Amino acid sequence: MLVADVVRKPLGALAVAAVLALAAGLVGHWGPLVQLGLTLGVVSYAVALVERDAFDERAPLVAAAMLATGELAYTSIEPPARRAWPFSLLLVVAAAGVASLLLAAAGIGGGRVRELVLGVAAAAAALAVVARLAATATR
Repeated sequence: MLVADVVRKPLGALAVAAVLALAAGLVGHWGPLVQLGLTLGVVSYAVALVERDAFDERAPLVAAAMLATGELAYTSIEPPARRAWPFSLLLVVAAAGVASLLLAAAGIGGGRVRELVLGVAAAAAALAVVARLAATATR
């Protein structure tokens, strides 16, 4: 039995749980469920990347899509005055650019693909923490 066969069903279940949590959070206007859905989606994608042991050139687009999904989700459940569309769009474009730069820098390093993917994921997580801290500091 291949590792891909063992991982495929749990990853599918994780992706379904992500979509259900996101949908329930949107319907119920409950931010923690939205965050859980987004987190499960990112974890599912990261595990799929590690399992494939290969670069995904579309990773910056996936990162931007996840950020756009989060921005749209939180915009729909928060009061309109809390979010500004130009800032959200700029944030999504900047995230795609940073993710592209990180992916390019990881490709130059010449290390094993798994190590590089984990390094990019760690850098993205660090940027997410900084962004979250910056967002809470302005409130």
